[in-house]
Amino acid sequence: MDRIVQSYMESFLISQQIEEKDQSKQFEMFASYCAVEQHYTDTYNLADIITAEGGDCGIDAIAIIINGTMITSEEEVDDLIELNKKLSEINFVFIQAKTTSNFDYGDMGTFGTGVKDFFSEHPQMVRNELLEEKSKLVEYIFSKATYIKRKPICYLYYVTTGKWVDDQNCAGRMDIARNDLLDMNIFDDVKYIPVGSDLLQKLYRSTIDVVETEINFENKILLPDILNVTQSYLGFIDYNEYLKLVTGDNGEIRKSVFYDNVRDYQGDNPVNHEMAETVSSDPYKFVLFNNGVTVICKKLSYLRNKFTLTDYQIVNGCQTSHVLFNNRESIKDGLQIPIKLIETENDETVNQIIKATNRQTQVSDEQLIALNEFHRKLEAFYGTFSGTNRLYYERRSKQYSYGSDIEKVRIVSIAMQIKSIASMFYDKPHLASRYYGKLLSSIDGVFSDDHQLLPYYTSAYTLYRLEFLFRNKTLPSQYRKFKYYILMMLKYSLTDERIPEMNARKMNKLCEKILKVTNDNMKLTEEVNKVTSLIDKYVEDITSNESTKSGSLVDNLKSEFRMQA
Repeated sequence: MDRIVQSYMESFLISQQIEEKDQSKQFEMFASYCAVEQHYTDTYNLADIITAEGGDCGIDAIAIIINGTMITSEEEVDDLIELNKKLSEINFVFIQAKTTSNFDYGDMGTFGTGVKDFFSEHPQMVRNELLEEKSKLVEYIFSKATYIKRKPICYLYYVTTGKWVDDQNCAGRMDIARNDLLDMNIFDDVKYIPVGSDLLQKLYRSTIDVVETEINFENKILLPDILNVTQSYLGFIDYNEYLKLVTGDNGEIRKSVFYDNVRDYQGDNPVNHEMAETVSSDPYKFVLFNNGVTVICKKLSYLRNKFTLTDYQIVNGCQTSHVLFNNRESIKDGLQIPIKLIETENDETVNQIIKATNRQTQVSDEQLIALNEFHRKLEAFYGTFSGTNRLYYERRSKQYSYGSDIEKVRIVSIAMQIKSIASMFYDKPHLASRYYGKLLSSIDGVFSDDHQLLPYYTSAYTLYRLEFLFRNKTLPSQYRKFKYYILMMLKYSLTDERIPEMNARKMNKLCEKILKVTNDNMKLTEEVNKVTSLIDKYVEDITSNESTKSGSLVDNLKSEFRMQA
């Protein structure tokens, strides 16, 4: 392993608070993170994708991403169907990582065979529990075929520390694996990506570096001075220049530049289908038919017509961008895209632009939740904690991802906040496996302006501490799937009184009591062991995921604390 990759991996391990000593396992996690980050921009837990142990079919990690959401349960699939009426964009990402300094065509073939067997209706290979869970989830997704508007895309990342030289034997193995998977007739496309040391370095840098792209922007006008806007332009841009903004180093669409789920790609709906026909058959009229895209950047510099955009987001134009990218092979010269380019660092101005541009299309309030004033206050409140108690509330995707000084496991996304607060203080751990928008609609009054802020931090911080103990094997791993139940039970276990209302000052006293225990590894472990004994009492099969969705389990566990009181 070269020194640069070793340094990057050590930085990654620190950012994820991973204390694993086995270098091969370290590399599996590092490689998996680098690959998945190219397809998914939100915060997630590595334990949800890693499958590497005995019986892994040569697969180290699997990520399932639908409509821009990482899927870990059947309920999330159902919620996305209810929300979007379809499953418009499905990506399966598989990773195999080797610390060897060469590409072994035998291992590359075995990896491809393992992925094929994973999708087989009659698998031949032995599967571990984690792989079996992923397989059942994939079967469930395919059972919803009437909602799938486009066949999935399958990505295979084979990662080593060596140098990729396009070896004929290795390339042949990749082609065989790709064709075998395409012959199953369940994929729109299959991409087998060899990742050597150089590309691995680029992939990791893309997770920590601010996005910066240079484009040629000739046809523009400078807009008049606008309050809180440094500079702004209106014009149109050549398709090939626009593609630079939305394409990453791996040749895939750059998910991180699209605002956090405000407007997911809607797939081949009638509007997008008509747009695709226009770009292919009548590209010169596209600039007349399309409303254009809006790009906001933190820094905008230029020399003549060469504009450099730093830390930018495409806050309106997700549909346009995906249609252009998906049809790039058939687009002819001459296609122009209307564009607004805005430089501002003012949060309120950014919020106003996002609301205005997205209200022109059907966007739910749940998708614009990050813009609410409560979340700005909560972000500031998180910032009042320091040292080992510091967490970062991420209102916007990738808000804290650029720069290596922040441990990534300390970042709390809105989805994580909703799941933790719903479990600990609203007694809904059985719903935490659902898509966060669906869970949000089931909680009356959450994020109310009169609520105390400490319970929100407390629930997220306790979850962070539980994940740390599970990740480093202080707590038995079989209870990790019950982590949201543990949050609820810790609240009841640590109070002898009636649980206060969310706007009551007494709630802060309860939270302080919980945090005192949470900050002590020994005390927290003792409390968790105490409450998990109750899970053993009511759950017959601790390995089954079905028990984590049980409302009756919630009632049974709560009754235990009433009995003790």
